[in-house]
Amino acid sequence: MNSSKKSIKRIFILIILMFLLVIFYLLKIVVEDSKTIITNSYNPRINATDNSIKRGSIKDINGTVMAYSEKNGGTYERKYVDGIYSAHVLGYTGVGKAGIEANQNFTLQKLDNETFQRVNAFLTGSEVEANSVVLTVDDNLQKIGTDLLRTNKGAVVVIEVKTGRILCMVSKPNYDPQTVADNWDILRESEDSPILNRATQGVYTPGSVFKIVTAIAAMRNISDIDSFTYNCTGEDSFKDKVIHCYNKTAHGEVNLTTAFAKSCNCYFSELGMKVGAAKLRETADSLGFNQNFIFDLDASKSTVQIGAKATESELVETSIGQGKTTVTPLFMASLTAAIANDGLMMQPYIVDHIENYSGKTISTSLPNSKGNVISSDEAKKLKEMMVEVINDGTGFNAESQYFQMAGKTGTAENPNGADHLWFVGFAPSEDPEYAVAVVLENGDGSMNAGVIARKMLYNAINREKNQ
Repeated sequence: MNSSKKSIKRIFILIILMFLLVIFYLLKIVVEDSKTIITNSYNPRINATDNSIKRGSIKDINGTVMAYSEKNGGTYERKYVDGIYSAHVLGYTGVGKAGIEANQNFTLQKLDNETFQRVNAFLTGSEVEANSVVLTVDDNLQKIGTDLLRTNKGAVVVIEVKTGRILCMVSKPNYDPQTVADNWDILRESEDSPILNRATQGVYTPGSVFKIVTAIAAMRNISDIDSFTYNCTGEDSFKDKVIHCYNKTAHGEVNLTTAFAKSCNCYFSELGMKVGAAKLRETADSLGFNQNFIFDLDASKSTVQIGAKATESELVETSIGQGKTTVTPLFMASLTAAIANDGLMMQPYIVDHIENYSGKTISTSLPNSKGNVISSDEAKKLKEMMVEVINDGTGFNAESQYFQMAGKTGTAENPNGADHLWFVGFAPSEDPEYAVAVVLENGDGSMNAGVIARKMLYNAINREKNQ
């Protein structure tokens, strides 16, 4: 009898646990996974269209219309104004949806004051129009960024330091949203992956821009970091790994600031050894690596894969941004903005507000802090080091006569071709307004990433004057 009661009790407990597991899974779907499911291109609801209403427009921060719907017979056709410049932001419709068209699909189909609109349409023949989405991006900067990238594959991201607003996000190769349906097979099968948003989904070896992370780890874990020096001869051996500085340049006796400015691989490899794999990984995790990146568009995770048991070869490679470490341009722009913002990282966003059919704002996105990922002292030191990169280091191409730039260059080895070129930075250094990240795949040396970054920051800072 007692054994029977025990069996019933076990079964009851098992049923309760299974019930709780189902509840937990449903909550996960509703709270965490719902947005991904809703905007997934395989979701049949995302292509459901009510042809009795006019899909809302997509506008830039200045109110310039970038996408709108136009009636053609008994249905509406989606139109894009110079859509090629903002293809990866706007996305497309017709063969599924992507970009803002997918992320804000239900907003762009939602009616404000529906009863009034329906009655008014019945009486006057006016259109029933859904809400419009106003973005943080500046259409003019989108065009400038696209033109500066020329025929390079790569991406440009400009972010407002104190708010996290994305002012510009360009990815190349691009495509024309207007003709996606007609060219779908070509776009989908192209080896150049034009549909991929390289700014948010492209994952790249960071090269020397990762030395920002190694420098932070050193500040946190090496008590005498200000007095630590190293004699660079142009190359050094770390067990089975030989590290070379660019062109085997011998930098001589260098400290943290000069090694950062000259981008000395040997110094930072030695620095990584002193910090250790566990502490380097701990620092990277604290900055947001290895975490899902929350954003209005699909975004890949930036990762640092070393652990406490990493080999010496893996550690020195990671310390200089090589090996298995990968980042997105959006993530690096966000991290750079945090340095400019005294260590406070803001949540990047690209949807500014929602307007109804009459142009009235019905909801607004507010800046959201992700907390201080870097201390103010660390940020101050990094700012000084990044200014030296421009004034007396590898970032001389980004020097501006109009303001003091701060930045970091990077060259990432690419096993499949020419190196990728990086630049991250912000300006003005004394009171930063905007941060930028630029990556050029198989970099075209005649158009250095630092030059693009400088021109983008100049146009961002002066955009109101240029309108």
